[in-house]
Amino acid sequence: MAEAFLITNSRWEEPPRIRHQVARLLLDHSVRVAFFERPSMAWVRQPCPIREVTKDLAIVQTKCLLHAQLRVVPPLAATNAAFSRWVLRARRDSLGWSKDAIIINFMHDGAFLRDVFPRQRLITLIHDDFEAQSHFPWFRHVTRALRATCEVSDQVLAVSTPLVARLKQWSPCELFLPWSVREYRAPSAAVGSRKVLLFWGSVDTAIDVDVVRQLSAECVRRGSDWKVLFVGPTERSDRRRRMTTILKQFPQVEIHPAAPLDDLPIDSVLAAVIPYGGAPHTKAITLANKSMQLLACGLPLLISGMPAFLRQPFILRIGEDGEVRDCCDQVMDQFAEWQPLVRAFVESQRPSDRLRQLGFGKADSG
Repeated sequence: MAEAFLITNSRWEEPPRIRHQVARLLLDHSVRVAFFERPSMAWVRQPCPIREVTKDLAIVQTKCLLHAQLRVVPPLAATNAAFSRWVLRARRDSLGWSKDAIIINFMHDGAFLRDVFPRQRLITLIHDDFEAQSHFPWFRHVTRALRATCEVSDQVLAVSTPLVARLKQWSPCELFLPWSVREYRAPSAAVGSRKVLLFWGSVDTAIDVDVVRQLSAECVRRGSDWKVLFVGPTERSDRRRRMTTILKQFPQVEIHPAAPLDDLPIDSVLAAVIPYGGAPHTKAITLANKSMQLLACGLPLLISGMPAFLRQPFILRIGEDGEVRDCCDQVMDQFAEWQPLVRAFVESQRPSDRLRQLGFGKADSG
């Protein structure tokens, strides 16, 4: 049975991101997965470092000496890497899995993994603009770590075209887009009954409050039965709670806890909205993880603040393609005509293509 070690900076129980989606993609195609979670600090007690969820999925806890934002000079980074190597070797040996497992690294500072897994295939998947998110850019520690990680990897993948261009300086790099985890389902309700603009994702500081103000104003103009519906986690941090408080001030804006798409009134939704602002880390987004699931429901997208986002007829940019009123009118006019294009796009983003990029070409092509 094929095996993969996923080295991440996430917890397994967190809202799904690309690393969780990759794990589930592999599990669905008969690949055994060890999911290495975000390291905790060295002094934190871990009563159960390895937890077998199923016979094919193990959750592995690791440790570090310094938070990633503090490894700002080479001696600190080297000290942390030495400790991390020691912990990872111990976890690897405790697992006792095959020495042929493919290593899929989601960390920007994972150059030390080559010492831990010297003969195993090492794939690095860069999924965020770590440099833009660094609090200490003047030290250039993120650039050093990214470069070293790419240089020791057998293959480098990135989730956006700006990141691909950035990483190609150091290693051949290939675009790795999200794929559709659900089949396209043609919308059944008439467009005239669709009066909801849906945001489905983390209610966080990436959201542009001014764009939400415009969405709210347009719903008010169209009538009291129109609304902007935000569905997603809101209570995991102070910044999310602050954003929730701000959004609640706008008329005809509703905020609901995280829920699967199938539990939402999709037949009432005219379009999905991704109203992001100009935060540096959003500028590199080519296709948001949630996009494929929304498109699979036949929903056009209204977006903002993501200049690198894919261009398709059914993806409208607020401001560039008109104000909110113009974009909503265009969706209502073209909703039915766009559906064949939406379906073709969803069906072109196949799980089997992503499996081959990850080195599992013989996996089931479902």
